[in-house]
Amino acid sequence: MKKIINFVTAAVVLISAVSCSKLTNDKQEIYEYIPKPATPISDAAPLCGTIKGTMLAGKTYTVNCDVYVNVDDTLIIQPGVRVNFANGAGIIVRGTFFSLGTKAAPVWLSVAGQIKTDAPAFNFKSSNDSAFLGKCKGIMGSPTCTKMIIKWTHVEYCGAILGSDAASVLGLPATDASYAVYFSNPKGTFVFEDSWIYGTVDDGIRVAGGKFAILRNTFERIGKNGGDVLNVKSGSIGDMAYNFFIGNATNGLKASNKGGLSPQTNIRMYNNTVVNCGYRQTKTGRGGSINFEEGSKGSAYNNLIVNCKYGLRIVSNPVADTTNLYGYYGYNFYWADSISVANQIYPTSYITKPFTTDIPNPSTYLPAGFNYLSNASYDGSGALQKINPLFINYPLPVTGGYRLQDISAVGSFKFSLQSTSPCIGKGFTGFVPLSTVPVDEMYGVTEFTQPGKDIGCYQINGTGNKH
Repeated sequence: MKKIINFVTAAVVLISAVSCSKLTNDKQEIYEYIPKPATPISDAAPLCGTIKGTMLAGKTYTVNCDVYVNVDDTLIIQPGVRVNFANGAGIIVRGTFFSLGTKAAPVWLSVAGQIKTDAPAFNFKSSNDSAFLGKCKGIMGSPTCTKMIIKWTHVEYCGAILGSDAASVLGLPATDASYAVYFSNPKGTFVFEDSWIYGTVDDGIRVAGGKFAILRNTFERIGKNGGDVLNVKSGSIGDMAYNFFIGNATNGLKASNKGGLSPQTNIRMYNNTVVNCGYRQTKTGRGGSINFEEGSKGSAYNNLIVNCKYGLRIVSNPVADTTNLYGYYGYNFYWADSISVANQIYPTSYITKPFTTDIPNPSTYLPAGFNYLSNASYDGSGALQKINPLFINYPLPVTGGYRLQDISAVGSFKFSLQSTSPCIGKGFTGFVPLSTVPVDEMYGVTEFTQPGKDIGCYQINGTGNKH
C-alpha cells in the first residue's frame, strides 16, 4: 500500500499543478472550434454520400448508404433524433461529429425492425440472435477526425463489413467488420458518456489514438465470437469509469500499446461493473473482464467483476508495463458462481500480482507462498460464492439452470446495490482521473465523476452510472 499512497500523492500534486492550465488551454481550443449554427438537414429523403449540418431534434432520418463528414465539416445530432441505418450503412467521419442526446431525449443510431430478445435463454448462441447480425457500421472516425463527442446516445446492431470505400478512408481492411465506434486521431478528443452500445460483431469501441473519456455507459452483447468492448491502442490516454458491461465476448476493458504511436497508452479504469463476460471468445486464453498488455500502463481500482471467465489480466507476452502497473490496482471485488471462475480470479498463465485489498482477500484462499510469476494453477474454492455483492434484482448464484453465458443483456434485472451490500464503503478514493479532455456541457465531457466510495459503477448516493 505504501507504493499506492506514494503514487496518489505524486499524482495529486502533479495534476493539481499542471491540469488546470492544460484543461484551460484545451477548453479555449474547444470554444475556438465550436461550429457556427449549421444548416438543418432535411428528413424528407434517405441520406447518402457527403453530409454536414444539423439533424434536428425529434426528427427521424434514414441513412441508406454510407454518409461522409468531410475534413472541414461538422455533423451535429440534436436530442431525440433517431437515425435508421439500412443496407449496412454508417457514418464515416473525416471532420467532427457531435451526438448530443440528453437523459430525457436520447439519440438513437439503430436499425429499423429489429426485435430484442433480452431475457435469459437456455443454451444461448450468438448465431441465433439479431444482436450479432452486423446490420450497420456505426460511427467510424478517420485519422483526421479531430473531435467525436457522444452523449446519451444508443448505438445498436453494428458490425457491417466496411467495404473498400469506407476502409480506404479509415485505413482499415475492407473485409473487416466495423466497430460500433472508432476513433483514430492521436491529437484528437473522444468522449463517449452516458450512452449505450447493444450488439456488435467485433469491438464495441476501438480507440487507436487520442485523448478520451468513456464514462457511465452500458454495454450489452458486444462481440459475436470475439472482440473487446473497450479496446484501446497506442497514442491513447484517458479514463474508463462507471461503465456497466454484461454478456460480452471477451474483455470489458482492454489497454494495449500496440501500434507504435506516441504517447504510451495510459488508462485509469475505475468503478466499473463487469458481469458474465468472456464466454463467446473462440480463441483460448483470452480475457473476460479487464486486460493490460503489450507495453500499456494505467490503474484499475474499485471494479466489480461478477462471473467473468477471467479476472484482471496482466499479460506477459507481449508484456504490459508492469513497472507502471504493479501497485496501481486493487480494491477490486470478485464473485464466482463456479469453481472454474474462482480458479481464474488471478488468471493462470499471466502475471497478475494479487493484492490483499481485493475482495475476497486473496490471502484467504491462495496457497501459502503463491508465486504469481510461476503461472501455476491454484485452488480457488475458498473464493467460491463468497461475499455476495447483493444486487437489487439479480440472483447470485445464478438460478433457473442457466449457464453464465445464457444471461447476456440487462433485460429486467437491476444491478444497483442493496443498502446492505458489502461493496458499500469499500472503494479506494485516494486518486484522481487523468482528465485528459476538457469539461463542457456540449463540446467536452459533461463531468469527470470522481472515484467512488462504493465498488462498482452504481453508487449508493445516486452518483455514477445513471442507467
